[in-house]
Amino acid sequence: MSRNIFRKGAKTQSSDFLFFYLSALAPLRETLPKMKTFITSLLLFIALGFIAGCVSVEKNYPDKRYFVLEASRAESPAATKVGGVLLVSSLRVSPRYEGRSFVYRRGAANFESDFYHQFLVSPGALLTEEVRRALAQAQVAQYVIGTASQLEPTHYLEGSIDALYGDFRDLNAPKAVLEMEFFLSKEAPTKAEIVTRKRYVKSMAVNGRSPEALVKGWNDALNEILTALIADLRAVSF
Repeated sequence: MSRNIFRKGAKTQSSDFLFFYLSALAPLRETLPKMKTFITSLLLFIALGFIAGCVSVEKNYPDKRYFVLEASRAESPAATKVGGVLLVSSLRVSPRYEGRSFVYRRGAANFESDFYHQFLVSPGALLTEEVRRALAQAQVAQYVIGTASQLEPTHYLEGSIDALYGDFRDLNAPKAVLEMEFFLSKEAPTKAEIVTRKRYVKSMAVNGRSPEALVKGWNDALNEILTALIADLRAVSF
């Protein structure tokens, strides 16, 4: 009888101990997944910090640079007094070259634009201003005006920029290419009458493939085109 009681007491103590042990582990089982997540996140954060310290993700880009085209020649005024009012319209630009970024020709049909070297304003506006200034300085007509003028024109000069690029097909002989076309018309009783039309094509050798060399080549080409244009306009009676 006493032996059975002892055994029953032992079982009761064992059951109580097991219940206590399992009760103590219950919070740990609930916390363990959270601890694993925290430890994994901590290790990942440390690894990313280590990688960032070893490998720089910062990339340095060159600064954008801006250029203008400018005719440097100083044309002497006409020797004889001239009349007429010449309206110089804004030049049209081929869609290939109407953007501000420099354009390079690498092959027969391979062109690319340079995002980091650009004209300060659109090439159409730049060249229109230079043409007007040169013709006014040369006094090809009594008055050389723009579209904003209130004067009534007797003649109209319209033009287009058909090519404006750096020709780098031969890397040992780079060129600055500028092609322009002009139409001179005058007022007539029924419709405008075309007086003259001419196309000017210049391909100037440049010293290297730097943007400065290319701009100098374009300016030289512009000077030669303006010299020829002025001579052709002076042959016309205004």
